[in-house]
Parts: sequence; structure tokens; C-alpha cells
Amino acid sequence: ADMHVDDSNLAPQVVGVSAMLQIVCAAGIEEWRTNNGNVTMETMFANQDRAPGALGFDPMGMMKGKSEAEINDLKLKEIKNGRLAMLAIGGMI
Repeated sequence: ADMHVDDSNLAPQVVGVSAMLQIVCAAGIEEWRTNNGNVTMETMFANQDRAPGALGFDPMGMMKGKSEAEINDLKLKEIKNGRLAMLAIGGMI
């Protein structure tokens, strides 16, 4: 099947509802996992210690033995990389 479209705004229609639902469900499952099952507006922000986007910077434990300055430098580089990626996708759209 030919799935090419000249207008990127039509891409979700070409892909179909099932693919879009998979994306929404995957995002919902990840939000549920990282927020300990609190996904309603009443319970989502009940934990005052939870910071938005703080999902753990080092899930693989590669920061062991690094100084606080090195860790902060890597976090800054990660933020800049994310911002550059957002600009790049904005340019593509």
C-alpha cells in the first residue's frame, strides 16, 4: 500500500486509528508506570516530592564514581540535546 502524503498533517489519517491508539496507549502505560498508578487529576500531583520529568537521569547506573559537577554537566548536555531535537522536528514539520 502506498502511504506517501504530500501534507504531513494528513499522516495520522494515512496510518490509521490503530497505530495512533498504540502510541496513546504506550504513553499512558508509561505515565502510569512512572507515576505509581496515579493517573487521575486528583491523585497525579498528590506526591509533593515528584518533579515533572524527573524519571531518573541514570537508569543504567553509569554515573557511579562521577563528581556532582560532572553529573550536572551531563544533565545540561542532555537538556540541550533535547532542545535541539525539538527545534529539528519543528523544522521538519
